[in-house]
Amino acid sequence: MKTFVKRNKKNILGIGSILMVIFMVISFIKTPSPSNVYEDEPVEDKTTGFKPTNEASKPKASKDKGNDKEAKKEIPKDLPNAKSSDWQLDLVNAENPIKEECQTLTVMPNGFEIDKRIAQDYYALENEARKAGHQMVVVSSFRSVAQQEKVKKDDIAKYMAQGFSEKESKQKSDEYVTIPGTSEHHTGLALDVIDAPWSDGGNGLEEAFYNTPGGKWLDENVEKFGFVIRYPKHKEDITHINYEPWHIRYVGKENAKYMTDKDLTLEEYVEILKEAKK
Repeated sequence: MKTFVKRNKKNILGIGSILMVIFMVISFIKTPSPSNVYEDEPVEDKTTGFKPTNEASKPKASKDKGNDKEAKKEIPKDLPNAKSSDWQLDLVNAENPIKEECQTLTVMPNGFEIDKRIAQDYYALENEARKAGHQMVVVSSFRSVAQQEKVKKDDIAKYMAQGFSEKESKQKSDEYVTIPGTSEHHTGLALDVIDAPWSDGGNGLEEAFYNTPGGKWLDENVEKFGFVIRYPKHKEDITHINYEPWHIRYVGKENAKYMTDKDLTLEEYVEILKEAKK
């Protein structure tokens, strides 16, 4: 009987030991390894000491703000005391249709109309040109939107009479004659000017006018009287109008000098003033 009890105890102890070993093995298998506790946390490589980064677990670094925004243009320090909203700088083009036609018109001796605020400076220009031997002739000045519509229609008809299609005629007309509502002539601040010899020779508004003595004088002197050549050569990509040596635009003497010295179109000058918050 004692022998049976002793054997039974040994069997129980043996079974217990086996069960304990099995339990420990199972526990070891189920216990997560350090590398599996946090899936987003990379484990250091013990052989190299290198710990790879996990881009998904970390916020992406913000981009350099300087690359996100276009670098601001440097504002000139010698800008005239002017504002982009000044009446002399009223910008009218394809992107900026006229808001209101000129209401301050005066009739010139030749029957043309201009803004009365620029009359004195224009007459001074004419007088100075006459002293230099050039008799200036105004071909066009203020035009209402309705008048511009007729000018545009007649210009297209002119090209069609030459054998161009209607589409081609419109394209050719757009090179020089603006769409009604987008013409500077609506402001009363623009004039088309040539000299008497050029006009008497049967010539009109042509680029070749620049090569005449009168054309060169106009180009070199208009800024003294507050005017600029509104559509200069090599600036067509900005004005979207071909070179017009006859088209002068009043902007005021200080503005005209600055624009001429810096070789700026009205589009460029107004943009600079806006950037300077003027």
